[in-house]
Amino acid sequence: MTVAELVRNYVESHPFVEEGLSDGIINYAGLARHILPVIQEQFGRPVKEGAVIMSLKRLSPSYYYQVSAGIKKFLHRLGQFTVRYDIFDYTFANSTSLIREQEKVFHYVAQHPDYFYSYSKGINESTIIASRQMHEYLLDLFHSENLLAHKKDLAALTILLPKDNTEISGIYYFIFRALAWQDINVVEVISTTNEITLVVAESDLEQSFRLVRRLKGV
Repeated sequence: MTVAELVRNYVESHPFVEEGLSDGIINYAGLARHILPVIQEQFGRPVKEGAVIMSLKRLSPSYYYQVSAGIKKFLHRLGQFTVRYDIFDYTFANSTSLIREQEKVFHYVAQHPDYFYSYSKGINESTIIASRQMHEYLLDLFHSENLLAHKKDLAALTILLPKDNTEISGIYYFIFRALAWQDINVVEVISTTNEITLVVAESDLEQSFRLVRRLKGV
């Protein structure tokens, strides 16, 4: 591979770097010095810093950044935001009884429409995300199950997505990137066709809400 090809591969495998170059907020010389050891190791012989700088300057925007303007317009069409506090998270090892008892939980939730409840089944484990008011009920119902993890003091931010969201790539990346840059950890993600719910620590909810509203342009 040529130096230019190695530089392109590096940038395309580091989305934050690629975005910084696209937005003009990364210094070419500083980046070149940073990645020079990697490029030299892959190239197999010494490479001049100037060659790396020139390769960075000649990079054309990738497909992702050619469509980023369209994604940003899409984010401006985000729908209603719904916030819920006092959310608990439970992860159980999968079992036949855990799955069977979901029918009872759904019946219980139907009688308490203000409660939040989500059940996600993986290959080896299942995660339940529920309102704090359901804590004692769930512990009693699943007392014989293998509880692998439990978190409390969480909050859920639900975002209504435009109906054409499944036809546009990169939507979730823009949302998660905004949170990651502010060091906000997304504990869980719940999604349906036209909704996405981000579960974060209650202490991060206010900032998360502001960041998502900023993406929408509000």
